[in-house]
Amino acid sequence: MTAATIGTILAFVLTLMVYGYLAKDIPLMRALYRIAAYILIGVTLGYAAIVAWHSVLSPRLLLRLESGQWWYLVPLVLCLLLLAKARRSWSGVGNVTLAFVFGVGAALAMGGALTGTLLPQVQAAFVSLNPAHYEGLVAQQGGLSLIFVTNAALITLGTVCTLLAFSYTVGTDRDDAGPGRRLVDGIVQVAFGFGKVFIMFTVGALLATTSISLLSALVDRIRFLVETLWTWVVP
Repeated sequence: MTAATIGTILAFVLTLMVYGYLAKDIPLMRALYRIAAYILIGVTLGYAAIVAWHSVLSPRLLLRLESGQWWYLVPLVLCLLLLAKARRSWSGVGNVTLAFVFGVGAALAMGGALTGTLLPQVQAAFVSLNPAHYEGLVAQQGGLSLIFVTNAALITLGTVCTLLAFSYTVGTDRDDAGPGRRLVDGIVQVAFGFGKVFIMFTVGALLATTSISLLSALVDRIRFLVETLWTWVVP
């Protein structure tokens, strides 16, 4: 029996064990599901430990210490301080490493959100509504320039209305508001309604994408089970 055959059998059995969650009211099926979950967690942690050793600790820390780069003792000491978290009386020592990790992580998250999310979205919102600017796309992809202009207008309208949907300072019920203020409040209220519509479409699209991904994974597993059984039944 080859390694590929053994791997196929294990994958088949583990897949059936995972589907035991559907019949979790039965103690045996619940136990099989938990065994499969524990195996998944154990294999994941083992794989992560091997990757960490061969990709991080050995080439980026130990080899550099052997070459005389002693300043790499700082991350090594910080890692060793984390071992103090295993004992409650010494856990305060490990907080030094956690504070450093959280500080660096927060800085990277803020920088990534700014340069990777906020600025690209702001740049994407600046689109042209001039049909002449889409002549190149019309020549490449065909169609009418009006389609590209409409798409750009929807992007602009959706961005502005979605941002206005988070405005909570509109006060059209105030008696002392002048005609200009009432007009502005009315426009914001209309934009607020359109913004909620865009938000609902976005959430619906995200949920649909997630559902399709889950269904694709389910169909792939079911097809694996059927093809494996067919291979074993019909050599």
